[in-house]
Amino acid sequence: MRPHGTRDRAPLPSESDPARGSPALGAGGVWVAAAAAAAGVGSAYWDDSWHTTLGRDGTFIPPHLLLYASILTVGVVIAGWGWRRLAATRSVAAVFRTPGFALAVAAAVATAATAPADAFWHTAFGRDAVLWSPPHLLSVIGTLCVLIGLLTGTDRLVPAPPRIALAAGVLGAALIIVMEYDTDVPQFTETLYLPLLLATTLGAAWVITTLVPGRTHIVLVVAGYLVFRVVLWVLLTTSGWLAPDLPVAVAGLFLLALPVPRWRWPVAALAVTTLQLLASGTGISSVPPTPVAWSAVGTTTVIIVSMIALTVRPGTRLRSGAAAAALTLLLVALAPPPPAQAHDPGQGTAYGTAQMTVTGDGTGQLTVTITGIRLTDDTGLTPTRLVARRAGEDLTAPLRAQPGTPPPGTFTGELTLPSPGLWFVYAQFATGERALEVWVPVGQQLTGPQSQQRNLYQPVTAATPPPGQILLGAVLLAVSAALTVAAAVTVARRRRVLPPATT
Repeated sequence: MRPHGTRDRAPLPSESDPARGSPALGAGGVWVAAAAAAAGVGSAYWDDSWHTTLGRDGTFIPPHLLLYASILTVGVVIAGWGWRRLAATRSVAAVFRTPGFALAVAAAVATAATAPADAFWHTAFGRDAVLWSPPHLLSVIGTLCVLIGLLTGTDRLVPAPPRIALAAGVLGAALIIVMEYDTDVPQFTETLYLPLLLATTLGAAWVITTLVPGRTHIVLVVAGYLVFRVVLWVLLTTSGWLAPDLPVAVAGLFLLALPVPRWRWPVAALAVTTLQLLASGTGISSVPPTPVAWSAVGTTTVIIVSMIALTVRPGTRLRSGAAAAALTLLLVALAPPPPAQAHDPGQGTAYGTAQMTVTGDGTGQLTVTITGIRLTDDTGLTPTRLVARRAGEDLTAPLRAQPGTPPPGTFTGELTLPSPGLWFVYAQFATGERALEVWVPVGQQLTGPQSQQRNLYQPVTAATPPPGQILLGAVLLAVSAALTVAAAVTVARRRRVLPPATT
């Protein structure tokens, strides 16, 4: 009989348990998964720079190949883990009862399924470069949940370094959600950035502090991730690619090491907010200070209310779910996202190429010239307009044909970019029954000319998504939500059986 007041404790992954067999994921598998996570996160930033710099491209470009290799490697780790468990337990049910294994498998299957889903999405509804499209978002969340599953199942006897490395991968995968802001190609209003940054960093930190407990460990995880981002910035910059902003605000998570459990979460949230305001104000972050300041008013209010509650009721403990719900409601109330209009919102069939030259004076005054047009047919081009897009803002200006130039002609126009950052400048034409456009990325402070040859393609022009797109999008978003909930439940269950941190 059990003594009164006691309860059964689930054995830790490092303990012997005949029902589950041999110990959980070992150090070798953890190191391999951490390396694959670093390659996957790096490939995502490289891929974003590739599409921003070169536009749409094929399936087997180098950043895609690196991403596929990282996904395949993680799949091999999961398969090896499962095979070891099956050999020890002789029970498929026991294998899937292994902490973290079911989540890792489900998330891996969902992530793999996004490849055909994304291909179908582009074939049926047009190509896009929107990170938050349902297939892309499922891929990001699926990858994050795979890493959470692996970290959940990591053997407690595994030394700290590989667990810290995999935890840094979890933090990096979570921050992919705000990648378009960090790479200066925001699709949606920039007032969303700070709430999303807080939700992703604090959410990932909750997972990490639960599964890799210890104040020293969270410091090493954050430091390791910041070093990774510095190395990535150097590699991309020296190779001629556009590099993401350095995530200065993430350093606010260092304050989670404070020896005051009740206060460290709101204090860390305030530190992240303050550092982001400083980064935006000094130009370290490409997200302008004004939208960050507007968001900071709301998010800081939520944080201060939480701190008051802790002061008035010293026994109160902040619940991560309640904090996440408050931030989500605040995010929706502040700025429901409009349709994406900033960067390559939809690219259809190419009908030729053109040389697009943009000349700037350093203050946002641009002259755009379209020459060297080669079409796949003999249809004439009629200029429509110039468009500059950034974060949902559209600026338009006339596009004129230069007289006396032979068909299909030379076209020019002028426009002014009002605010700093990377803008996407489009030249749009009408030809027969089709509309065509060509675009290049342009910095607001461009000085002198820049010229690139780009495809003249037919844009996706449907103003209202068809029912099939809405239905498929809803299904993919529902899977993303289910994985997120499953990950939170999995981590919360492990929290009840893991020993408390002592350092």
